Amino acid sequence: MKLKSVSVSTALALAVAVSACQKSSPTRPTDTASEGSTEVVVDAKAGVTITAPQLVTPTDGQRFRFGDQGLTLTVKNAAATGSSTLTYTFQVASDAAFGSVVFSKDGVAEGNGQTSLKIDRLSGNKDYFWRARVNSGSLAGPFSKGRTFNIGPEVVLQAPTLSAPANNGQAGGSVLSLTVVNAGRSGPAGQIVYRFEVSDSSAFTNLIGAATAAEQDGQTTAQVSANLTTNATYYWRVQATDPSNGVTGPFSSVFSFKYVPFDMRQAIIIDSPPGLGGWNETAHITRVDFTGDAFLVDFDRRDGPDRWRDLDFGDGRGGTLQYTLGMCANLRGQWFCSAVVQFWHGRDLAASTPPSYVGRNWFYDSRWGPLNGYQPQNGETVGLFVGTGNLRDKTFTVCPQICERSNVALVPWHNDDTATYTFLSAGTRTLGLRRH
Repeated sequence: MKLKSVSVSTALALAVAVSACQKSSPTRPTDTASEGSTEVVVDAKAGVTITAPQLVTPTDGQRFRFGDQGLTLTVKNAAATGSSTLTYTFQVASDAAFGSVVFSKDGVAEGNGQTSLKIDRLSGNKDYFWRARVNSGSLAGPFSKGRTFNIGPEVVLQAPTLSAPANNGQAGGSVLSLTVVNAGRSGPAGQIVYRFEVSDSSAFTNLIGAATAAEQDGQTTAQVSANLTTNATYYWRVQATDPSNGVTGPFSSVFSFKYVPFDMRQAIIIDSPPGLGGWNETAHITRVDFTGDAFLVDFDRRDGPDRWRDLDFGDGRGGTLQYTLGMCANLRGQWFCSAVVQFWHGRDLAASTPPSYVGRNWFYDSRWGPLNGYQPQNGETVGLFVGTGNLRDKTFTVCPQICERSNVALVPWHNDDTATYTFLSAGTRTLGLRRH
């Protein structure tokens, strides 16, 4: 007598009838576990009937991200007569006929009502098939009908590379700005998100600030809110995550920096009006471009109906200037600022100078005191600003015309490579900084 697929309760009820139908006592089940043909095995000689377990999870056709591994296979326990301890066999194959088994585990102890097994990591971007059976002593029950599931492609993220502030460098400003070179990756990665962490120890046992930022073009910048102490040393690191694929890469290396807060009113002004730091801030830097041949500084009142108006040159020779471009640098814990390059309305922004020539073209003699010959290093934080009219070689303390300046935009310096920093503003408050 050959049994058809039946429920557990029916299979057990039929066990006696099955044994009576047998003309001999076989040494193996009379009904083998061919795929999809039967869910019951009967050993008439031993008086044992075994049903197939019912697959619970994964469900048929279920899809998993590669990062969701290791997966757990779960079955509803099979039914069996006899007194032997039941164990389970789980199989995973790359084909429906289970000719290529990629994972197999025997002797899995039966659980309470259900039995589960966490399997090894499988290769990505593939369909798999799984099944299970129960074993009573030396008697193996029928395999369940197989189910399929899919493992998505593997995505690997590398550690991002820290950019600014440079290792052992300085950072300033009321909001700490950190920049990384984007993490390398393989596989079909989704939107990458970066987590920036700041600590007062290189072991990061105490986080004093953290922020997340969606990946930007080439490099990613985040603003981290943290309570920093002047001239104290801090440490920072960054980690990349792909939430859509459930993948997190390793942390970057760790950089240290000294926090030197910036307030132009506390800076020493050289070769420009000494009261420059206290002037009204009526304009905002909107963009800074480093090209290798020049650094271009744009601001919101350079053009348009509300632009700063032209002012007398002030040297007795006639002519007008709209504004003067300047720089602030931190030397041994003290900020120095000077407005150097004069711009009339419409002058090309590239008239600044090549970034690597600042030391010789901007601060080229003793008039600039400590800034004489000063050349920023790659990754060093400097401040860039503009002020109304001609501010070079000026020593006046009382404003003769219109005395206004922009905010001071703190950016990492680039001597030879290209970089673009875009500042987003609302009213008079700078909201953020984006590195392209």
